[in-house]
Amino acid sequence: MARSKCWVEMRTGLLPILFLLLIPGGGGVYSQTAVAGPAATCPILKKEKSIISNRLTKAVGTLLKDSAGVGSNAKYSGAVALVVYKGNVIYHQAVGQAQQMWLDEKGRLVEHESPRLMQPDTLFDLASVTKVAATTTALMRLVSEGQLSLDDTLGEHLPEMVGTDKADITLRQLLTHRSGLWQWQPSWLFLNEQKPDVVDYLAGLPRRYPIGERRAYSDFGFILLGKVIERVTAVTLDQYVSRHIYQPLGMADTQYRPPARLKQRIAATSHGNPFERKMIKTGKPYPMARPIPDEQEFDYRQYTLVGEANDGNAYYGLNGVAGHAGLFSTAGDLAILGQTLINGGCYGKARITDRETVKVFFQTPFDDNQAHGYWASTSPDGAKVYWHPGFTGTQFLIQPQDELVVILLTNRQHPALPDKTEGYPSVKPVWQAVLDRVYSVLALSENG
Repeated sequence: MARSKCWVEMRTGLLPILFLLLIPGGGGVYSQTAVAGPAATCPILKKEKSIISNRLTKAVGTLLKDSAGVGSNAKYSGAVALVVYKGNVIYHQAVGQAQQMWLDEKGRLVEHESPRLMQPDTLFDLASVTKVAATTTALMRLVSEGQLSLDDTLGEHLPEMVGTDKADITLRQLLTHRSGLWQWQPSWLFLNEQKPDVVDYLAGLPRRYPIGERRAYSDFGFILLGKVIERVTAVTLDQYVSRHIYQPLGMADTQYRPPARLKQRIAATSHGNPFERKMIKTGKPYPMARPIPDEQEFDYRQYTLVGEANDGNAYYGLNGVAGHAGLFSTAGDLAILGQTLINGGCYGKARITDRETVKVFFQTPFDDNQAHGYWASTSPDGAKVYWHPGFTGTQFLIQPQDELVVILLTNRQHPALPDKTEGYPSVKPVWQAVLDRVYSVLALSENG
């Protein structure tokens, strides 16, 4: 892998068989068809200690440690990074603290008496990485089964959208952020007895742009995709991804709404929802589409979040289970998902989608930097790269051509309250530096 100066940012289970599965409490019977593909065992991850691992430990580990802590120069209190190359986990390291601060009853940040160290298997709130790790992957499976088509419209699957300006939006346009929907609004402030569900709210919220006119990254598009999945399968989104993706793949730590017994393994995020409250107050970066109801009566969280979805639309509007945010996972589990997609949709004896569907989802039909769900860019050696960031400080990257997966999970919201002007520290410089060093080490190793 030759290095370029120009780098654009960017445990196994059984293969399901044809059957009718009654999901207890799931709202109905879901007709499950087998995913097409070979029954042969696909590659699974191995751990390898080598000269490459030693070089990455020195190059990446030092960088991550230097960016951790508290204070004005800290990007996060802790982080976990993992690199997979050609089926081998060649780097997996944790630095810093999983929880270092807590919000007291007077709204002040206080250093924790017993800070928790970050561990390689710490769970993180993935924020928008949920869009690919849950929703996009579920849609891959449903498309490969013939349950859905990318050209299906919202009006075909959500009766609430029939007769609205959103009825003709396709799943493809939602996945590629060409739907014309608003990027973000505080939906939870508008839910009431007449409109108790976010879908009802979105049905009545006019689009911001004409359908297909431009790429406008939208949380609401993925909220609706999550609802489409629920309507088609007749089970909740968290039930579907758990039973048909994470359990077959052995991603045992990946879940929505993790139970209290896992709290000591979860990285803390923000201290309440101060950033979103600031967005509402200032109308930045998105103006309010409608006048905001009186917020004085709204019961916002006033404590440090551990194991609760940071995102307001996910937590307040969707009870923690949403197509755009709310998923918790570890670097190790995300590595399994990345390897599954590199394998063409299978891992060990489990196949969650067929190879052709993976190829279709990695296409960029409208914008060179946007595949279906994943953002797209180009690696130093000219290979296509698919990746996605998360607001809590998470990054997930897949490079199929070189069989490379790079994961960086941080708790950037945790060390301090958001700055009055800039918000939370950006981890983009750290992420870029991690990628630069990974590519440098791999290029050096390949060139002897």
